[in-house]
Amino acid sequence: MVALFTVGLVGCGSSDSNNADVADDSATAPAPCEPAGTDLKASAVATVGIELKEYSFTPSTIEVAPGVVTFAVTNAGTQNHELAVLPGGGDVPLTTAGHPDEDALTAAGAFELEKFGPALSCEATFDLKPGTYTLFCLVNDPDGQTHYQKGMRGRLTVA
Repeated sequence: MVALFTVGLVGCGSSDSNNADVADDSATAPAPCEPAGTDLKASAVATVGIELKEYSFTPSTIEVAPGVVTFAVTNAGTQNHELAVLPGGGDVPLTTAGHPDEDALTAAGAFELEKFGPALSCEATFDLKPGTYTLFCLVNDPDGQTHYQKGMRGRLTVA
């Protein structure tokens, strides 16, 4: 199990609030919206809309000021999707077998809005420090590849 923490240590919204089981994520059974960072929402200095679908984020490049930011996320696709964030930018670390490297993601401080189903909207509020972040989705397709491996990635700049 990988522990994905938000900047500011906000839980990612899973049932144990600090962990996400990336290996069990799938695109098949519709997942409910579990907002992340609800305790920070009142402090948000900005709200950013983002749309998820096979296999992209719209917009794919986002720039925000540092501080508490709410992401209003809509799943416009036909599968479950998530909004995961990797501080430092760059590629999401993978094992030699091509699977997400859960230990490296944890060590890098990755955080997320858990997967949620098609036609749903969900919010995530994070305390963002200046820097570059990679946006990605690690939901697994039935063929065993993650949405990230199929090109579902973007860039967040906090400046």
